[in-house]
Amino acid sequence: MPLAGFVRLALPSLLVTIALCVLAATIVRRSAFYRREVHAELAVKRFHSIDGLRGLLAIAVMYHHAVISYFYYATGRWDVPPSRLATLYGQGGVAMFFMVTALLFWSRALATSGSLDLRQFFRSRVRRIVPMYVASAGALVVTALALTHFRLDHSPMQVVKEASAWLLFTFPGTPDINGLPNTGLINTVYWTLVYEWKFYLLFPLMALFASRRLAWVLLIVSAVLIGWYSSNGIEWYFVGGALAATLLARYPQLAKPLRGVFGAVLVLALLAAILCSVSTAYDPVAALLFSAVFFIIASGNTLFGLLTWRPVRLLGMISYSIYLSHNFVLYLTFRLVNHFKDVATLTVPVFWLVTGAAAVLVVLLAALTYRYIEFPFLGGSVSKQSAPTEAGPAVRV
Repeated sequence: MPLAGFVRLALPSLLVTIALCVLAATIVRRSAFYRREVHAELAVKRFHSIDGLRGLLAIAVMYHHAVISYFYYATGRWDVPPSRLATLYGQGGVAMFFMVTALLFWSRALATSGSLDLRQFFRSRVRRIVPMYVASAGALVVTALALTHFRLDHSPMQVVKEASAWLLFTFPGTPDINGLPNTGLINTVYWTLVYEWKFYLLFPLMALFASRRLAWVLLIVSAVLIGWYSSNGIEWYFVGGALAATLLARYPQLAKPLRGVFGAVLVLALLAAILCSVSTAYDPVAALLFSAVFFIIASGNTLFGLLTWRPVRLLGMISYSIYLSHNFVLYLTFRLVNHFKDVATLTVPVFWLVTGAAAVLVVLLAALTYRYIEFPFLGGSVSKQSAPTEAGPAVRV
């Protein structure tokens, strides 16, 4: 079953996304908490288009891993899928997440001329990133133990050491837990958070270059060093996000002509060019094209209102939970299905029904984990946060 092309991949993923938006709309309508928080976000000056974009990026990465899961059962290898679109769903989604990170933080650095409260910065990063990560990694550990029937095949200290590696953002490695082969397949997204933490650790040094002239020097030097030393060029996307922040801060007049229909059509044209010209997001041409798409959206283009639509804003709000939980849900879903029918023999409609059902579970789970795991550590409702100033947009990052 080749999961490629419009009928087998693009159209079904679009239909599932529409269903998820209907679900998100229902959550916003029925939940007083989410109704209040989405309304509060829309009332605060911030990168509204970026907030909505996050949700769609997380959903795209989920489709990427769903397709990879199918081919894993067909070939026994967890690898980049043979479909260009499915590949770019994931790689492009991750790349643009990195640009979002760089945009938000570099915008802050430029707005304050590099002034940074280190204690507050790292405290906010820990509160934003760690709680949901620990919950997600903890679920991986418990699942690995459950799949080995809670019988210790390794010594207790060895199991603790293996579990700790996962709970520490995989910096010590990604060992199999208690002898479970390919433990990492339970959730394969954690590697991206290593890049995020590296950015956070470098950011205080980068902020020293946030003056008018030094900002450009930093961007140029960073791009050159990445070209020389990076093994895959992923770091270029952090430069792309910082470049967007610099252009918007120094030349705000660039944004206005990109906010309307012209900008939206240009985004669609650039996305078509990406699909026609590159097979991976991790090369210079793809980085330039994705950076152009991102700059238009960061300028305030809503893609005909899609990115500020309340259901999409809800998906954006819970995007971190979607990102950290989707592979876990897909893993368990396809493992369960495989007990009854070989996943590799599923027809296209059945595959997308299974994926769609898993996606619904992911969004419902993410809505719960955001409310009860993420939100308590975020400093309260958006509506209660300090009002934005002329120095820059108020962003929850």
